[in-house]
Amino acid sequence: EEDKLRSINDELRRQSDNESSPWLPLESNPQVFTEFGHSVGLPQNWGWHDVYGLDEGLLAMVPQPCAAVILLFPCTPNQYQARRRQSEALLQRKKAAAAPAKNGVFFLRQHAEFGNACGTIASVHAISNSFWAFGGMSDEIGGGDGRIVKSCDGGSLAAFCEAHRRSSPDDRGRALLRAPQLKFASDAAASGEAAQTACPSREGPDLDHHFCAFVLGLPDCGDGARGGEGARLLELDGTKAAPVDHGPVGGDGQGGEVGAGAQSVEGLLERNPHAVLDAAAKAVREHYMQVDPENIEFSLMALCRNPSDCDA
Repeated sequence: EEDKLRSINDELRRQSDNESSPWLPLESNPQVFTEFGHSVGLPQNWGWHDVYGLDEGLLAMVPQPCAAVILLFPCTPNQYQARRRQSEALLQRKKAAAAPAKNGVFFLRQHAEFGNACGTIASVHAISNSFWAFGGMSDEIGGGDGRIVKSCDGGSLAAFCEAHRRSSPDDRGRALLRAPQLKFASDAAASGEAAQTACPSREGPDLDHHFCAFVLGLPDCGDGARGGEGARLLELDGTKAAPVDHGPVGGDGQGGEVGAGAQSVEGLLERNPHAVLDAAAKAVREHYMQVDPENIEFSLMALCRNPSDCDA
């Protein structure tokens, strides 16, 4: 089966001058992603922050706690080959599994009609799977002019997730294509003052880079409850067939399995506020950077509570 990312990129290259991609691309810029997040209900005391490198000292500079990570990576032949091997492994694992794991993840597929919307989709994946960190979505939504306005539905992204909670990933992707409030918020952030580069046109060529998100997959404990014990790092990429499980998220900073004492997400983050970041950094090194060791076109952002609000 052809890699969906490659097919989307090829489709964008084939676009003629009078064909338009409906979604503008988000620049890999924490301010742009934060503007989009706040406009769809991300609490004002949370935002995206640069990850300047993956060594211990640079990771320590990232604010705490961290709920999710977004990676921008180059679409190179080496990456496509690695994705093909991974896709085959995922297919074999799926065939061998007696039943799908219940991790409560909200995952949607990216369709070619989105155009260059992988940044928006990565942001949707990251925020919608981090409600556990900030207690749901805020009812205060940032207006395009910097004003704070009240949302009647508790945040447009939260409303979208609730409306499509039982839908398939493919149907969720189709539904996002028909979500004007989310599209408007994405386009506004992409073309806003925070963007440091000229916004590519809707008719522009493929950018040859792609975003994906790393989130905490929380076991379904029944009655809507989700615990911290057994938490897994999940990679969410709308061009892949399913979430990619990168293994347990440790609460001790050493990448080990969560111990019996961590019966909640709060317990996990108390033991290591950077548990998600540490696990994501390990996955990025092993599954992306080692695939293209000479390539430096990687960029990471972390979804964190803003430093000035950490003690609030």
